[in-house]
Amino acid sequence: MRNGLGVSGGAWAQPSQTLDVASVKPSRNTTAGSNLDSVRGRLTATNITVKDLIRLAYGVKDYQIGRAPGWVDGERFDIVAKSVSGTGNSLEDEKSQVRELLADRFQLATHREAKQMPVYLLVVAKDGPKLTAHNDAGTKVRGGCGRLVGRRVTTDVIATMLSRQLDREVLNRTGLSGEYDVQLDFTPDSGPCRVTADSQGGSLATGPTGLPSIHAALQEQLGLKLESAKGSVEFLVVDRVERPSGN
Repeated sequence: MRNGLGVSGGAWAQPSQTLDVASVKPSRNTTAGSNLDSVRGRLTATNITVKDLIRLAYGVKDYQIGRAPGWVDGERFDIVAKSVSGTGNSLEDEKSQVRELLADRFQLATHREAKQMPVYLLVVAKDGPKLTAHNDAGTKVRGGCGRLVGRRVTTDVIATMLSRQLDREVLNRTGLSGEYDVQLDFTPDSGPCRVTADSQGGSLATGPTGLPSIHAALQEQLGLKLESAKGSVEFLVVDRVERPSGN
């Protein structure tokens, strides 16, 4: 149901009809990395935040989650959940199970809104693309501070990888339809892998490591470029979320 810019993405939480068992406990080891695994309807998560679960369940990035209280990104939990059917291994099955868990144990209710926001347009640079066509099997995407690696990725996936680094929506406007193997090495901004662009789409200055900024690296290494623009960005707005009750 649409209401202005709002798009209904969920209702007030109802008791789960598909979760057979769901144990949610505060994590005892909050210094360890988080992990989530799902096999044949059994979902196990350790040291995970509610924001992590929301990102997975709804396919959104951090900047697309609105009105969430601070504890959803600070408090960590260990979770074991099992579906009634005990089956389902696909990513969509996993997402559905996590959505049920969030509604049932965290009383999560959300809706979607679209807003006009600053975005980047990913386009081909004036000298043309420098992308390597994929020539092997398998798909792999990896990111870190100062490096993005993708194997057998489309330019849509490259745009998504960039948006996670820049904390801003990146829209693919390259017109390229192939699958590529890419590696992008750059100097991150002073923040935790975040880059702030200027009004022309970013400085081309070389950073302290000797590597260029992400904007310059994109042109030099991949033959692509980011242009600043305004565009419609979809947000997942949190209407209600509660700390879990006892098991």
